[in-house]
Amino acid sequence: MTERPYWLAAGTVGWGAIVFWKAAELPQFDQYAHVGPGFMPSAVGLGLVVLGLLLALQIYRGVPFEEQGAEDVGEDHKVNYMALGLAAAASALPMLTMKPLGFVITCTGCFVLVAAAFKSRRWHLDLVLGRLLAAVLVALPQAGRPARRSSSDDGGVGWMRSPA
Repeated sequence: MTERPYWLAAGTVGWGAIVFWKAAELPQFDQYAHVGPGFMPSAVGLGLVVLGLLLALQIYRGVPFEEQGAEDVGEDHKVNYMALGLAAAASALPMLTMKPLGFVITCTGCFVLVAAAFKSRRWHLDLVLGRLLAAVLVALPQAGRPARRSSSDDGGVGWMRSPA
C-alpha cells in the first residue's frame, strides 16, 4: 500500500466524534459512584479522536502502512463483509436504542449481533444469554448499595408509625 490512507484517520476521528457527541447526552457524573453512565463512552470517544489525529500525523510524516504477515492467514484471505457489518451494527446500536429502549434490550441486541458476527446461528440461545447477561449487569451495581432510608430523620422507621 503506497498511497496515504487519510480516510482511515478521518474515519477514526469521525467515529470518535460521534461517540463523544452521543455520550455527552448522558450524565457524566453520578451521586453514588461519582462516575456517571456517560463518562466512559466520553473517554472512549475522546480517545478515538486523539488516536485518529495521531494517525493522521503519522500518515502526514510518511510512515509506511504495509500489510503484515500473520501465521494463520493465507495469501488469498478475504474480508467477511457480513461479519464486519454485524460488528459495526452492534457498535452503533447503543447510540440509536439506549434512550428509547433502555440498557437491557440494547445490551441483548448487541450480544446477538456480535454472536452472529462470530457465525453463531442459534438466535434463540443468543437472545436468552444476552438477556441474562444484561440482567446480571443491571443487578450488580444494585447489590452493593445500601437499602434506601426514609427521607425523614426518624431512623427509617417512619413507615411503622400510625398517622397522627
